[in-house]
Amino acid sequence: MKTINFITSHFLPENTACTNRVLSMVKELGKNYKINIICLTEKGVMYDQQKIKYTDNIDVYYVFQDFYNGKNFFNRAIQEIIYVSKLVDVAKKIKCDVTIATTPYMFIIPIIGFRIDGYKVLDIRDLVWEYLNGVSLVSGFIKKIFKFVMKHSMTRFNQIIVTNEYELEFLLRKYGFLNVHIISNGIEEAKYNKLVKIKPNRTSNFTVTYVGNIGLAQNVKVFIDAALELKDIEFLIIGDGIERISLEQYAKSVNASNVLFTGKLEWNALEEYYAKSSVLYAQLDEKYISAMPSKLYEYASIGLPIIYGGVGEAKNFIEKLENSIAIQPNNVSQLIQAIEEIRSRKLDISIKNRELMASKYLREKTTTKINKIVGV
Repeated sequence: MKTINFITSHFLPENTACTNRVLSMVKELGKNYKINIICLTEKGVMYDQQKIKYTDNIDVYYVFQDFYNGKNFFNRAIQEIIYVSKLVDVAKKIKCDVTIATTPYMFIIPIIGFRIDGYKVLDIRDLVWEYLNGVSLVSGFIKKIFKFVMKHSMTRFNQIIVTNEYELEFLLRKYGFLNVHIISNGIEEAKYNKLVKIKPNRTSNFTVTYVGNIGLAQNVKVFIDAALELKDIEFLIIGDGIERISLEQYAKSVNASNVLFTGKLEWNALEEYYAKSSVLYAQLDEKYISAMPSKLYEYASIGLPIIYGGVGEAKNFIEKLENSIAIQPNNVSQLIQAIEEIRSRKLDISIKNRELMASKYLREKTTTKINKIVGV
């Protein structure tokens, strides 16, 4: 049996979109390969064991990751370089036939590209370096350097995987790569089966719910500002991130009493919050044109109306759905208008949205493609 080393910044017990993607790939590959997962711990969390056996032929090696401030780009970049280097140090000691590396830590690309030999597969969850601010002379120069480094580092991988059509076209057209494949994100079948059974509580107050990361890219402040204008509607914010504390303070300072922060919840605890929701909301800043928030697959599986503030790939997805509205990101007035429109229409659960998820976006189906990609 051949061996695969899977290098990633996120894995269990951390619950993130990246973890779910990696886990689906690992489970599929684990049917035919011996798998070693080399990953970071959650920030600041020391696990009892540095190595655990996930299944008979899947081992997990943890590298402790200390807590650091991710809001500062340069500090985050330095920390990424440090921790990716540590992951590579561990991986180089474990003999394998194939190495798979997955972002979002963009420095995984050059460090693994140049430090790891042999057959390599790169899984790109997002074109992070393309989102860098290049407005000023200095920032524009830095962005050009990053783009140059990433492009040339990617040539050192035998195969590249992306998550959507935009990323595929970008790498084909702008970078001229030919060995690029799509494995879309989606939702696990077990989660899907639970979500489609949720029955919304129609006796509850009209509630708009946000679930996900609370960071700079999401700008959840827009959600709070909309709540200030719609005092008779409840607004739920479920999740955690670098902006959570400051946004909680902001909500308190402006007396947004109809906004509730729950903090980060286990996935199984979300069911009761989804059941009391009337609308599900998500947003990404307009510069994230290639990004597709995995939470949208979850939203669509439930079948509730969706409001998405954003552009690009995710907007195209929303426009395929029933009872869903795409608006400009960071636009409070459009968000208020969309909420009012959905409330006035009294929309029901969309069976069409659920069927679309079942036919095209179950991870167990989409991930099978990886077998041909790593087959050497």
